[in-house]
Amino acid sequence: MSILTSTLLPSSLLIPRRTKPINSPNNKVVFHKNDHYLNRIVTQKKKASFCIQAQAQQVEPSIPSSPIIYPTVRPKFVLFGSSIVQFSYHEGWGATLAHLYARQVDLILRGYAGWNSRNALRVLDSVFPKNATQQPSLVIVYFGGNDATNPRPGGNGPHVPLEEYKENMKKIVIHLQSLSEKTRVIFLSTPPINEDQIFGDRYPPHQRPMTNESHRIYSEAGLEVSRELNIKAIDLWSAIQEREDWKDVSFSDGIHFTNEGSKVVSREILKVLREADWKPSLHWRDMPIEFEEYYTLPTGPGGEPTDEQTLVSLQV
Repeated sequence: MSILTSTLLPSSLLIPRRTKPINSPNNKVVFHKNDHYLNRIVTQKKKASFCIQAQAQQVEPSIPSSPIIYPTVRPKFVLFGSSIVQFSYHEGWGATLAHLYARQVDLILRGYAGWNSRNALRVLDSVFPKNATQQPSLVIVYFGGNDATNPRPGGNGPHVPLEEYKENMKKIVIHLQSLSEKTRVIFLSTPPINEDQIFGDRYPPHQRPMTNESHRIYSEAGLEVSRELNIKAIDLWSAIQEREDWKDVSFSDGIHFTNEGSKVVSREILKVLREADWKPSLHWRDMPIEFEEYYTLPTGPGGEPTDEQTLVSLQV
């Protein structure tokens, strides 16, 4: 089949690249039957060459009539991390970002449940190749919760020693920074957990496979790396615990976020994007909108245009 290209015609009609328009009266476009694209559409009733005339198409007033160049190249945001990232598209903070940036950014999920920083380092070149034709404008990266689990006998399990975790995160961030001068990075620190919700009475406190204290230690280590490499970072361990009932409302299973927990993550990410002195700005209100003349503000569940604060509170 011939490749369709955006050739500008009076009717904004797409024609096959290999077909040459023949000069004809009344601005009509003539296609030759030997074009393979037309052979799939037009029945050949006789062997002799013949032509068909493509009349101007009537375009509804509500549809843009200007030619569309395909594919449209939008900025890319990549969410890179473990299950906190992977599950964020299920009514979580990733879904909120995708909704806010629906007409501006291609939001790409690279979340891998159960992974630690060691796993991430092994696939870094595959997920973020340096020779890619388009590099991400923003990478939101999170690893730490699985690294922070206590080591198991025999060395199995996702635990990564603290110093190795810090070195892994340095390598990950340095690689992301090297992708392009315009690639920005936001690091999410290890959030707290609700130990009782995870383990109940199955383990005495001193024998639990993971603890909130170990998450605090890895959170601080990640924030230290972020300061050293001068990237934006969000202290999730502290932010989640700002409300008194955080243990009751933040987690679905003691680890992964409910809608309430995701609201905190969304709020903190959007705050960084709003306040960062980046040029160009990556906040959704400042970025170009595709087909802006046909744009309305993101809507809430009732279909009415709403603002960022409302969207985050609704966690849509």
